[in-house]
Amino acid sequence: MTLLEVVVSSVVLAGSSSAALGVWNQAANEIQRSSQLDELGLQLETARIATDRWLQSDAASAVVFDSTSPDCRFNPEALEAAVAERLPLGSELSTSWSADPQGLGHWLELSASSLTSMPPLKRRLLFTPAAYGLCKQEELSS
Repeated sequence: MTLLEVVVSSVVLAGSSSAALGVWNQAANEIQRSSQLDELGLQLETARIATDRWLQSDAASAVVFDSTSPDCRFNPEALEAAVAERLPLGSELSTSWSADPQGLGHWLELSASSLTSMPPLKRRLLFTPAAYGLCKQEELSS
């Protein structure tokens, strides 16, 4: 091999190695991003399940149901405060409650943001007192 062949082969080897490392780096970043998305999704689902299970408990029904209302409704302030107090969320998760415009219940929006520049993951669910058996039969028939 001549010196020129050695130099050319070294340049080709360095260029292909650099390209391969760039591809591996990009793949590693995508794997890390995918793992973060999975973890945030799991945190959202865990918060949803915990909220649902707590609302199924007898302690919750005594606290969050508005028994003074003529129709079957949650007490929005008590609902938000009780869920925030009893369900600790990670630093990446945030919750917000809003009343359904049709008066069906309350929407819980869970959102999780990561440290990377991804848009936050969001999950929005409707919670109604009737779904937890809190409405009396005569209230439902009227």
